Amino acid sequence: MRWICVLFLIVMTSPAAAATLACGGVVAPGLAYPDVNGAWHGKELDLCQAIAAKRHETVVFTPILQDSDVPPPGTGQSVVFLPAELIGAGYTKGAEIFNDHQALMVPAGSPARTARDLAGADICVEPGSPEDFGLIAYFKTHHIALQEFPFQETDEMHDAYVAGRCEAITARISLLEGLRANEDGARQHDILLPDNLGDNPIRAATPAGQPGWAHFVNKILQEQDHVNSQGS
Repeated sequence: MRWICVLFLIVMTSPAAAATLACGGVVAPGLAYPDVNGAWHGKELDLCQAIAAKRHETVVFTPILQDSDVPPPGTGQSVVFLPAELIGAGYTKGAEIFNDHQALMVPAGSPARTARDLAGADICVEPGSPEDFGLIAYFKTHHIALQEFPFQETDEMHDAYVAGRCEAITARISLLEGLRANEDGARQHDILLPDNLGDNPIRAATPAGQPGWAHFVNKILQEQDHVNSQGS
């Protein structure tokens, strides 16, 4: 009997397995991106850490590289950060954390300061992509003459822009900022034009049917947004 009691005490006083928060998000510079050592950084990681810290948990982060990687909603208390259009049934749509809107970028020496200055200029774009439709719609709405320089592959388009084969490039702003930062400093002075060619809000999403968890996550995100605005 004494040994049974001792064994019981050992089991009860052993440290419990560390609780984890399943968190995921779209991969983009500034949101979730690996450094040269393979460590992930960005706003999504910071928010995952903030949510987990409130529950004394550690974060297990899953990068979402493309639309087909979006995980099905689980039954546990998890959170993912996705473009609003990808948040489907089974998820509760939460707070917006970033607007990864479509933008235009021009080389540092370009005289262009708005999209209107690109009338008739060659603009690198992927044909048939959402950015292609956004570019066409924006230029049509603002009565700007459009000259597209189409590329079927993203890498080819980036290479053409870097080589000076087109006078501007359009993509989501996070991708343009990544292109500007990843060319060994050669493109760091390229100019992001102020025109917003189409919104692409990134929102939190939690499994449906858990209103308390959704409220908790949104509360933490709002607190973090307040802290960031105070520090800026």
